[in-house]
Amino acid sequence: MAVKKSTAPKSGTKTSKAKPAVKKAAPKKADAKAQATPKADAKKADAKKAPGVKLTEPQKKFLESVAATKEAGVLGTKGTAKILGTLLEKKLVKKGKKEGEHFRFHITKLGSKHSPAPGSSTTSSEPSSAPPA
Repeated sequence: MAVKKSTAPKSGTKTSKAKPAVKKAAPKKADAKAQATPKADAKKADAKKAPGVKLTEPQKKFLESVAATKEAGVLGTKGTAKILGTLLEKKLVKKGKKEGEHFRFHITKLGSKHSPAPGSSTTSSEPSSAPPA
């Protein structure tokens, strides 16, 4: 059996009056957002800042040797591949030309910040400023 749907007659003469929307609280919200924005921007900047690079002692020593070679660079071998891989991930060294089976690796600007000047020792047992007695 088919059942008919009952529909109400549609009237095209609706006379409802629309009230204009009044925004009284909008300026207060805008002022509050404007005041909170510098604090939020500072938090975002702190979150984007990368933590310092942590290196092990062998990585530090190898980075020093790469820094000492300057333009020539260090030829990567199977023995140094693991250390070079981690330094490459941390963007402390970069790949250069391929020579045979291996690449030459050079220090980057970031790497030069993390390695001390060549020739200077990182650990000194004698204080340098103490006058002899």
